[in-house]
Parts: sequence; structure tokens; C-alpha cells
Amino acid sequence: MRIRGLAGIRAARAIPKTAFALGLGTMSVLAQTSAPAQASAQTSAPAQAAAAPRVKLSARFQPERLGASTTIHWSFTVSEPVPLRSIALRLPPGMGFAASSLGLEPCQPEVLERLGPEGCPADSHIGFGQALAEVPAQSTIQEHARVTVLLLGEEETFLFFVEGKWPANREIILTSHLLNLADPHGATLLTDVPTLPVWPLGPEIELTHLESTIGPDKLTYYRRVRGRTVAFTPRGATLPRQCPSGGFPVSAVFGWWTISGAAHASTRVPCPRHAGA
Repeated sequence: MRIRGLAGIRAARAIPKTAFALGLGTMSVLAQTSAPAQASAQTSAPAQAAAAPRVKLSARFQPERLGASTTIHWSFTVSEPVPLRSIALRLPPGMGFAASSLGLEPCQPEVLERLGPEGCPADSHIGFGQALAEVPAQSTIQEHARVTVLLLGEEETFLFFVEGKWPANREIILTSHLLNLADPHGATLLTDVPTLPVWPLGPEIELTHLESTIGPDKLTYYRRVRGRTVAFTPRGATLPRQCPSGGFPVSAVFGWWTISGAAHASTRVPCPRHAGA
């Protein structure tokens, strides 16, 4: 199975986290710092000074209990198909990850390439979702894909495994790094999107919608207790103990392969109706 984006994972291991953190001021992306991504960028059309498409960002937390474990549900929809290059998702200030037990056992890229997400340990899964892309051909065709979120064998590195079935039948890996956990403005999930040609030097597959969870919802982990295998639900990120006026802010910046301008999107997750809700 040939998976697009796997080379970028291996290259990312050699890049210090400071390289990503330094780029957050302008939301520069992993593709600008990794050699494989730079090479693939040469096959894309040069970025043009055109208006970026509009992006709708949605987010919610489940359950909504202040100071408790939660699952992050987030999604975006692009108003018009343009090859996506990066996503920088900023989470609410004060959202904690120190107590999270997500990703107790990482998935190795070699296993993922050979066996797919089903071959990875159950304790490496940290979320699920779906995606929609447009495939340019004689006419534009929409492709629906399944998304599995996994923990890579590197600290705070996630993989979004996007598995399309028809018509392109492609498996794509989006590599994400959880950065700036101590930032008073909120941690950032920085995701690199590789170039996605339908065929070598052909038109690009354009990701227009993605929705995903990051958290314990629908997850089951396993551990050995006194010689027995016991199932349990892992702990996710922790909601802040206080909700700001107007709700929890969530924002994102989207970069493109063929457009030089970025698209900004933001939303607010309403505060729980009751403090203990």
C-alpha cells in the first residue's frame, strides 16, 4: 500500500520542535521546513496572489463539564476547492493535556504503511472522523474518506490517516504537532497537508471538508490487571475550570499550495449551561 505523506513523517522526526514554534507567528507550515515537502512543492503550481477561499470552522466539546475530561470535535469546510497546504488550529486558553491518557501506545509508520490503522494498537487511536475531497478528472468527482487519528511514536505528534475508497482510492497521512502547550493564548495543533496529485504531475486532489474528534469518545483501551485484560476509557484533554464570557474561543489559519494568502476562521463554543453540566 503506497501512502502519500509517509516520507514527511520520517523527515519530521529530525526537525526540532522550536522550528515549528518559531513559525507560529506567521503560521508557516511543516512543508516549509521538511525536505520531502519542499521537493513535492516544486511539482505544484507557484502560489499566486489571489483571494483565499472562505473557510467555516466548527467546534464543540463533549461532555461539557468544566475542569473535566472531554472530547474535542472540530471540522472545517472550504467554500471553493483549492489545494490545502496547512492547518493551524488554536485551542482555547487553559485547555490542559497533562492529565490526558490518550495514545498510551504509539503506532509506528511502518506498521501503518503495511497494515493500515487496523494494524495499529488500540491504545494508539485518539480520534475518528471523515473527509470530503474533489477529484479533478473529465468532470469533478467528490470522494468521501474515512479519517482515523493516531499517535505517532513521537511525543505530541498525531497522524490523520485519510482513507479514500473511490474514485481515487488513495491513503493520505496528515502529520500534526501539538505545540505551545503553555501558551496563555492556547495550544496549537499544526497540520501539514502534502501535495495530492491525482497522477504524477497531474491535477491536485482538493480537500474541501474534514471533521474529526480528538478524545475518548468511542474509544476503548486495554490494560493488564492481575493477569487479565481489562477494557477502559482513556482520559482526554481537560476543559478549563472557568468559561470566558462569550464561550471558549477556537480559531484556525489555513494555508494553500497555489494561493499566497491565508484564510482565517474562528468560532466560539458556548459555555455549559450549568457549572457542573
